[in-house]
Amino acid sequence: MKLGMLTRTPLVASALLAAMAGSAHADEGGRNFIGLGVAALPVYEGSREYRALPVPLINYQSGNFFISPRAGLPAMGLKTDLAPDWTAGAFVGMALGRDASDADRTRGLDDIDFHGVYGAFVEWSPGPYSLMVAYRQAARSGYGGTLDLRATYAAWHDANNRVSVGASTQWADHNGMQTWFGVTPSQAARSREGLDAYSPSAGFKSVALFGTWAHRIDASWSAVTTLGVNTLVGDARQSPLTEQKTNVFANVGVVYAF
Repeated sequence: MKLGMLTRTPLVASALLAAMAGSAHADEGGRNFIGLGVAALPVYEGSREYRALPVPLINYQSGNFFISPRAGLPAMGLKTDLAPDWTAGAFVGMALGRDASDADRTRGLDDIDFHGVYGAFVEWSPGPYSLMVAYRQAARSGYGGTLDLRATYAAWHDANNRVSVGASTQWADHNGMQTWFGVTPSQAARSREGLDAYSPSAGFKSVALFGTWAHRIDASWSAVTTLGVNTLVGDARQSPLTEQKTNVFANVGVVYAF
């Protein structure tokens, strides 16, 4: 297992961070929190190589302003209540990249740079359920956009524990698919693994299932554990970069509520 920097985390970190933030936030009664976790993740979606790395856990709200995980890193934005249980908002933030040297299969390809993103979301949260649709667009030309669909359910809780389960799927436009799963002819010629050129079409690229357990240590501190599985679908599944069609991901962390 490799150690990596947070800026090289694969996009599956978005689902992991969202699951952790949602569960910990609910467990802390809606209070703001900050914390740190350690995650085990594939080097990139579809890689057979894994790495361990630190993950910042931040959730903050003051009026309509918020800071929370988006695109794998904390982002800031504004949100408003549309109706009972309905919330919508817009955000700006940063998205994670991938170095060609991160894995044997990507050596010789171009790096995917750390880059800005912007987007919007709508969330419906009736009782223990939460359904969210979010779109994020890369601010860097050619990197494309991604649509996220996520559902979570607070399955069980007592005074000190809360267990949530969820599912998510991601749709990417042509540029987004090409950035992460495509191989241009020039990249194929440079590839250390002799990859074939590949140009995926827009479409759904992954489906994930995950569970989160949040345990209240005291009035301010909580421990959070997440375990999930992410499966590539469509053209992403057929990419020559895909070594393993299904990856697991996990995280343990501690948050401080204030």
